[in-house]
Amino acid sequence: MISPNLIEMKEQHLLEASKVLSATEYVVYCNMGNESRRKEFLYGRYAIKKNIADHSPTFKGELSRITVDYGSLRFPIIKDHLVEVGLSHSKQYVLSVIYSKDNIVGIDMETIRLDVPIEEMLSSNEKSMMSNYEFPSRFAYMFFSCKEALGKALKMGLLADYSIYEIASMCSERISGEEVYRIQFKKFPFLTGYSFMKNEKEICSLVVPQKVDIRHVLDYLITA
Repeated sequence: MISPNLIEMKEQHLLEASKVLSATEYVVYCNMGNESRRKEFLYGRYAIKKNIADHSPTFKGELSRITVDYGSLRFPIIKDHLVEVGLSHSKQYVLSVIYSKDNIVGIDMETIRLDVPIEEMLSSNEKSMMSNYEFPSRFAYMFFSCKEALGKALKMGLLADYSIYEIASMCSERISGEEVYRIQFKKFPFLTGYSFMKNEKEICSLVVPQKVDIRHVLDYLITA
């Protein structure tokens, strides 16, 4: 089971923090001095909890009854629950995913910033791959986004030596009218990344085991 939930923050109705956040989360929220960070925190918790409420038949009651905690490496967890959760933010979107504990899933949303030289973080092989495409800066971010998703799938982020996240190959296919790039990793051949442009500046990426069929997830993310 893999269930995504994508929310565009600027179009979402105004959220009432006390109805979304648990008592523990509300304290954290109130102690945040940065308004942008508070907004990300609130919408992120809402995205996860709404996903659980919509897809977990055992859940009953208010969203504030759920507490999203952190694992030892700061990835989101729901204690004493039968699902794993994932979360990512960009400037425009909040993306959450819930999935069964027997699965491996990583997600990432990135906003392209031309003032950040992402290309400098690529290997020579990766630079060679993206040179075959128009708008190479998009592919540099796409590679970076897939690596972020890989790190989340492995529940360690990008804390390891950056070379282990290296991308080995890339190909594309049309899904729901959108060009989706399928990515294989040099060190993790059993995992596959999928990445596409949600709009001109926003990239969405997902990493799952190679044999898992996620067309329905991609269909949703592309058309949502």
